[in-house]
Amino acid sequence: MNYSVVKRLNPIDKDADPLFYAQPVWGSEVGLRTIAQQISKYSTLTLADVSAVLASFIEMLPMWLKEGHSIRLGNFGILRLTFKSDGKTKEEEVTGNSINHVRVVLRGCREFKNEFNDLHFEKVAVAAKKSDDGQGGD
Repeated sequence: MNYSVVKRLNPIDKDADPLFYAQPVWGSEVGLRTIAQQISKYSTLTLADVSAVLASFIEMLPMWLKEGHSIRLGNFGILRLTFKSDGKTKEEEVTGNSINHVRVVLRGCREFKNEFNDLHFEKVAVAAKKSDDGQGGD
């Protein structure tokens, strides 16, 4: 896995000297069609069959999560909703309106996480970001 080095301020102590941190450098995204093609190659299912199953699965996920279910995805992990809540001084003041920052969280299973025990990291340079000087550029 590739990583680059970035300089960041300490979010807790803004006056402290910045420190350097490793951050992942991701390649291109792998889309659902590519996944379906790969599954199809290594099974007796057609691309259309695999695509239909994956599309249906993704379509159903929000319904199960909204119903409060945790979704166990085999040895991959458990998918669930989580959220933050505003603190109130009295219990009766806590309502659904107190809830914010709803997130979908995947907690990987030990077997899946163990697949990365032998991960090799390689430092790469990151191309400088383009600056927008406001002059167009046609």
